[in-house]
Amino acid sequence: MLLALTLLACPVPPGGPAPVGGAVAAGTSQSPQALVPTAGILTTRLNADGMTQQEVDIDGDARPDIINYFRDSAGARLLLKKDVDLNRDGRIDVRTSFDEAGLRVLEEMDGDFDGRADVVDHYIQGKRSMTEKDTDFNGSFDLFSYYENGIVRRKERDSNADAKIDFWEYLDDQGAVLKTGRDQDGDGVMDQRSQ
Repeated sequence: MLLALTLLACPVPPGGPAPVGGAVAAGTSQSPQALVPTAGILTTRLNADGMTQQEVDIDGDARPDIINYFRDSAGARLLLKKDVDLNRDGRIDVRTSFDEAGLRVLEEMDGDFDGRADVVDHYIQGKRSMTEKDTDFNGSFDLFSYYENGIVRRKERDSNADAKIDFWEYLDDQGAVLKTGRDQDGDGVMDQRSQ
């Protein structure tokens, strides 16, 4: 969803990108409105990984809000990664990786804007298969959700921050809990089950 919003927020007008920074050639007479910064592509260059890196400004402040990473293959330009700065602090808040078919592979999101991913979605053939969440923002993932056909079927939690799963939930198609399990002795193995 977030990816779709960022793609829609950054269309390239017919005839190419808009000028950035409101630059006006010397000796021309432009109205004061022409000096207002405009959104568009800031730079396009080859990076150290051999990918084309394109920086896009969507709010007209002449700073990148989106960075696209492309690889040219067989005459086509493939988008392999997209970085988005949602709150305009200069740090990446959402990083999405794509495979050669253009399908999402991984999406990392920084929900509290501290520079660390708090939610990581994993995809298989473009469908979400697992989500890792750091629910208490301490730098460690503590909730793991597993998907089947787009539906969460199992959740695993580390509720005491010992890096071991100690609570399991199995869910039906509507998200209702079918059964649960607990690890009571801290060994990472389910000791108690309930339905």
